[in-house]
Amino acid sequence: MKTVKSTTKFLAYVFCLSAVMYNCKTKDVDSLTPFTYTFKGLDAKLPAITATVPVSVSVTASTITSSTAAAAVSSGLANLSTTGVVPAAVKQAATDVGKVISPTDAAILLAKFTPDVIATLATSGGLSATLKAQLALFDSNPALQAYLPTFTLPTVNGKNVGGRLGDVNGINVVATIATAKATLDDDVCKAAANSAYNAALAVLKVAQTSQTATVTSTYTQLETGISAESIPCKAGIPAKYSALRAGAQQTFNTGLDNLETNKVLLGVVNYTMLKLLYLAAINDANDVFTTLQNAETTACNTVGTTKLTNAKTARDTDLNKINSNYNSAAASLTAGLTQAINSCHNQGNGG
Repeated sequence: MKTVKSTTKFLAYVFCLSAVMYNCKTKDVDSLTPFTYTFKGLDAKLPAITATVPVSVSVTASTITSSTAAAAVSSGLANLSTTGVVPAAVKQAATDVGKVISPTDAAILLAKFTPDVIATLATSGGLSATLKAQLALFDSNPALQAYLPTFTLPTVNGKNVGGRLGDVNGINVVATIATAKATLDDDVCKAAANSAYNAALAVLKVAQTSQTATVTSTYTQLETGISAESIPCKAGIPAKYSALRAGAQQTFNTGLDNLETNKVLLGVVNYTMLKLLYLAAINDANDVFTTLQNAETTACNTVGTTKLTNAKTARDTDLNKINSNYNSAAASLTAGLTQAINSCHNQGNGG
């Protein structure tokens, strides 16, 4: 009987012990609930930018205005054979030349203009340095300005081509600042903070790269278009001035023919003075055409250079914005990382 009671007590004891052990095991498993770390300040977004439009370039073409006084002289000489009367405009022109040079000196100067010299002057504008300098005195004298064409140079952004254009300063692109990561301990909380930081920084970098590629692509397209504009801009210039030279040569040759035809009616002095006026006029016209042709060609180049400078400035402005935004966002992430590490002890890190 004693043995039965002892056995019963032993079995009861084993059962109770098993129950206790089972309850403890279940409780331990239930307590291993996964812990999720949350951090404020470890998310960031790179703001979109509005593309900067390059500053436009204003251009005005060159102009040439023919002389009404010279036209009146040519018309008067053309009709002289018919009327037999020297028009007032023709007499006045001879008088105005006399304000620059005496009849004697005029005859001496005119003798230097042989038929070959005159032909060269009319066709190519070529003259010896001495003769060119002497005719330049006529071209620059106020008394004869009314008989010469007037002109304006082409302008780019309101400035004559050949003058100094205002400098367009580009904006230095801000270099992306490398964001230093904090040195982390090997605990779970800090590792989670570092992982969140790296993920957010990677998102920023992807956005920065994408925005930079867009800005660069836009600039490349503009650059290609600007370069392509130069050829058609300059293509028609030589033909334009060839036509103007041909017209001036025709007027010059017709005027000399009329002078020779009406030499007796004009008299020696008037004939000499008027022939020098025609020589000075064709010399001036050749110089004006050369000046304007070179200026218009330069203007095409200047427009392209200015447009390209403005496009670079717009590009650099946008790249500067992108990098500035990235640096600001990355700095915020770094501050958020520091804050997260400092708060790790409050998120189940045993503190």
